[in-house]
Amino acid sequence: MAERQGATPPPWRGRSRSRLWADVVGGLRQNWDKLVQALALFAAYLRPALVRRRLVRLRALGHIETIPTIAQLLVAGRDQMMVGATEETKIFYRNQQIPWVSHNLRRFVSGPATMLDPIGLFAPRDAIVEHVLQTFHRHPVYDLVLLRAHDHGVEEMARQARQIADGTHPHQRALTSLVEDGAYHARLPGEIEAFAADPRVPARPIPAGLVDDPDLMLAMDQFKDVRGFTRYAARLQVGIVRAILAWVTVGFDETLGALLGIKLGPRRVNRQACDPEIVARHPERAV
Repeated sequence: MAERQGATPPPWRGRSRSRLWADVVGGLRQNWDKLVQALALFAAYLRPALVRRRLVRLRALGHIETIPTIAQLLVAGRDQMMVGATEETKIFYRNQQIPWVSHNLRRFVSGPATMLDPIGLFAPRDAIVEHVLQTFHRHPVYDLVLLRAHDHGVEEMARQARQIADGTHPHQRALTSLVEDGAYHARLPGEIEAFAADPRVPARPIPAGLVDDPDLMLAMDQFKDVRGFTRYAARLQVGIVRAILAWVTVGFDETLGALLGIKLGPRRVNRQACDPEIVARHPERAV
């Protein structure tokens, strides 16, 4: 998977654990930024009207067609994160020889707000920017579209991407000790510049046969951009109780369930909620 996506070995591999942990713990400036981002994220979880305003803005800009409910967003976020992104990332990490548990713990310590929003619509602008800088993206168009819901979002993303490429970012040590692809930061400014020139640029197609599982391919394809995510969410027949139970189940699966080898949550996306043309590209495997 890594080779097919042009990923190179992480630049930090081979460094001592103590240095890697020291990088993400950071100093006063970094930890103040962590606190500000975390407080802004939790405030958004208590203000669904803020999320709706962001969605309305994205619809006005032509990035989405429909506005799902908060319950639909939360369940779709569960599917996107736990059925799609997590499984895809585990495969990528194995290819890159990156330890799953310790690396994600370091990511959390470096920027808690970057890992506590499975959707991206609750996160403040700077947490989205840091997420893009912190971890490999096949094509960051999903996050760049999210940033258009924030004032000067794409401009701030471009500014910080130039800083990281120049080696002058305030969080330089943490970000360069986390990114999973050694070539990622060098090519990111160009990708942001291309998006700024044409914000309607489509997400890159998922390479055919990137993984063997057709359901995982379907998830990656459906959720490769915000438009696909919101269409999927809007088709779900769910209320807030179901949304809460969905994330309670995630909590069990990722803790006690993982120890016992029990998984209560879904193992694949809801095909009926996916775009028909995407489903057609990834037919179910014959039994």
